[in-house]
Amino acid sequence: MIRRLVPESIKKWYRPIRAKLLSIGLARCTTIEQPEEEVEASKDISVVVAIHDSPEVTRRCLESIEKYGANAEIILVDDASRLRETVDLIQDYERRNGWKVFKHSKALGHSRTCEAGSRFATKPYLCFLNSDTVVTPRSWRGAKEAFDSDPRIAVTGPTTSCASTKQTVRRADYCRHCWSNSQIYAFAEKYISKQQPRLWVDLPSVDGFAFFIRRAIWEEFGGFDTKLPDYGNEIELCKRLSKTGFRIIWTQNSYIHHFGQGSYANIMSPEMLKERREASQAYIEEKHGSTR
Repeated sequence: MIRRLVPESIKKWYRPIRAKLLSIGLARCTTIEQPEEEVEASKDISVVVAIHDSPEVTRRCLESIEKYGANAEIILVDDASRLRETVDLIQDYERRNGWKVFKHSKALGHSRTCEAGSRFATKPYLCFLNSDTVVTPRSWRGAKEAFDSDPRIAVTGPTTSCASTKQTVRRADYCRHCWSNSQIYAFAEKYISKQQPRLWVDLPSVDGFAFFIRRAIWEEFGGFDTKLPDYGNEIELCKRLSKTGFRIIWTQNSYIHHFGQGSYANIMSPEMLKERREASQAYIEEKHGSTR
């Protein structure tokens, strides 16, 4: 059977209608109370956020952390942002919350910035969080329970709206740019409340938008490969860990929203992004074997 091609004009017309249908029941302005177990779990996590401008998505990220991650250790690293709006935004959240903030005079890239922030972490678990994410009332407990359950679990990653792995929920993916923060919180609450507790899936690697790792293991293995400045870092690290018997899991009963290509990706052209990704994949395959 030959599938009929839908004209692009029809797709553009239908997309917002479908997004509205998929958003039914998610109030644009609502308050979700965070479960106490999530609050307690966050206390053992150091959240490192690498920031390079993109103030619109960064604001949404920091707003969500303030609301549902305030008990975690928050470390913001400004990777030489140039926009005054971004600098003011970071300073405002620092004053309000007492978060740790560090600034690079020269942009070092996402991976090196994550590493810089990790040096100031004091909690047993690290979360490298992209600045184009929104954390939710259900962000932390899944990772904490997984780590506590099995010392062989080295890395976890939550369910999301945009990932290169199986972690993506199709409904959230379709609506990821449409929902307000409140709608994201409401979706996470409804979706995760229907999942079984301790619902974990072993994967070869988890996506790097919200990369949870034991701090002791991160330090023991020396962090990301220094030859990978931009892409493939989490894949390469997961391969190193798997070779020594550690587990990499997807915690399906946690949710962190990811817009995708909303921060560092904006500083490179599509051609440069493609080139960097292909170079990273080639390096990883040479070092560890095929990534496929």
